[in-house]
Amino acid sequence: MKKPILAVLALLLAIALQPQAARAQDTNATWNSFLLWWGHGQDPRLTAAGIGVGIGTGVAAYFLTQKHGNPGHARVTTLGAYGITTGACMVVTPFVYTVAVNRPLTYREAYMGFADCIVPFIGSWLVDKYLPHNALYDGGPAPRPVKHRKS
Repeated sequence: MKKPILAVLALLLAIALQPQAARAQDTNATWNSFLLWWGHGQDPRLTAAGIGVGIGTGVAAYFLTQKHGNPGHARVTTLGAYGITTGACMVVTPFVYTVAVNRPLTYREAYMGFADCIVPFIGSWLVDKYLPHNALYDGGPAPRPVKHRKS
């Protein structure tokens, strides 16, 4: 049993340590590099808020599946608790993120938060990997149209 767990952990570490694409004018350069790695280049305040929301929903799932009464029975099944807490996480995350950074979220930040609710740690990596980096998703200014001169 230890070998498959170690193999999965090694795979996750190898995926997480892949180099990220360079981004010009990185405003997060002054933050802790571990938080930048953990949050896939997002604002570290979003990473910390996401960890807090994840811990909260994890505790909620634990209490939803606790057995009570005699004979003991759980309030909901494990799959039910996962569904309830995932839905709650997806509702609460944008509110907590917006308060944490004190500005409207970009699409990328919201989608990464939603993905982390569904699949913790790996979800935001997948969104960052496969969502294109452009002005719409990254929240940057719209690109100016190129004016061609007539010769």
